Amino acid sequence: MIIAKRPNNLVHLHRDRGYRFQNRDPDMDFICNLISKSGLSIGDIVEAVLDASNNSVYIGYSTIDNWLNGKTRRPQNFTLHWVSHALGYEREWRKFR
Repeated sequence: MIIAKRPNNLVHLHRDRGYRFQNRDPDMDFICNLISKSGLSIGDIVEAVLDASNNSVYIGYSTIDNWLNGKTRRPQNFTLHWVSHALGYEREWRKFR
């Protein structure tokens, strides 16, 4: 029995021009600085996220710990949003030109 070789499904590579972070996502660096300046513990931040979201969003202790220890390079936008919201910050999208 001869099995036909599957073609590579990499035709999209010439179109992929997404930014590749060298070290870490700049937004995560910004949030980590906010966490450090706030003086809150990781447990306090987890509770603040629960309070800010009316107990509908839970972000794990290990998630924030991995951010602060540099293990995470590209966090999810959802978690960045809720942690910054719990710290009292809000993102704003505006046209620059």
